[in-house]
Amino acid sequence: MKQQTSTILKLSGVILSTTFILFSCGASSEEMSNREDKAKLFADSVSNVIQSIEQPAFKADSNRTFVRTADLSFKVKDVKTATFDIEQMVSEHNGYVTSSVLESNINYKTSTRVSKDSMLDIINYTVHNNIVIRVPNTELDKTLTEISEWIDFLDYRKIKAEDVTRNFQAAKLSENRFVNHKQRLEKAIDDKGKKLDQMVDAENTLAVKQEWADNSRLNTLELAHDVSYSTVSIYLYQKETTKKEIYAYALPVEPYTPNFGSQLLNSLTYGAEIFGNIILFFVKLWPIALILVSVIFLVKFISKRKWIA
Repeated sequence: MKQQTSTILKLSGVILSTTFILFSCGASSEEMSNREDKAKLFADSVSNVIQSIEQPAFKADSNRTFVRTADLSFKVKDVKTATFDIEQMVSEHNGYVTSSVLESNINYKTSTRVSKDSMLDIINYTVHNNIVIRVPNTELDKTLTEISEWIDFLDYRKIKAEDVTRNFQAAKLSENRFVNHKQRLEKAIDDKGKKLDQMVDAENTLAVKQEWADNSRLNTLELAHDVSYSTVSIYLYQKETTKKEIYAYALPVEPYTPNFGSQLLNSLTYGAEIFGNIILFFVKLWPIALILVSVIFLVKFISKRKWIA
């Protein structure tokens, strides 16, 4: 605010002094030329002052720590080519790829027989890829700028910067508290922990505190890595593609069928076999036939004796 006030006062001074020079009495041709030069100088001065007011210098706050992430979704002309180029570009910026899932989804497929031994497949499919990359925080802007070269249609581009300064400070203060507490506890164990049960309890408490401190340090290290390396999630896709493929069609194998003569001969043979089986069946029943004949003969004999009597 003070800088803008000082600038306005300078501007006012320039305007007043130049106005006084321009409107002074008894002007000759040489003086008129000098006035024009001074007026031009005045215009340049005014322009510079206005520009300094409208475009103040910006200074980033170097005392803050940020975790920067980016999320992009866009269409490309060729997903496979764009994927390989982006992975190569990430390597050139000292980054690395944490995940890359390149796959094709078949939307629909039709198969048509176009000749006696040929088939035509028409496949409509879409290629897409989900890429997750990590690049140094200092290279994030350059990386995003180079990625934009592959964009054919942009769905969205989201960039976030999460302030984690408080997290780092809290972890540092917590670690300092643990160090002080550990020193006091170790001193108490050495000075007063004469009994075994007291020493065991104190050691267990110290072990729990140490485990908590280790977990806190691991989280801090992970957070520091997130600050150093920004995460960029990219979803690539391309328009639906149609692929035609002709391949040989294998005719189905028909089962063997004998001719009429063979069928007739087989039928005669089969009929004779059945007739023979019937004869053999009755032959196998000869005991029953013998019993029936004996019963019939006995009945006739008895009936004849009764008639004679």
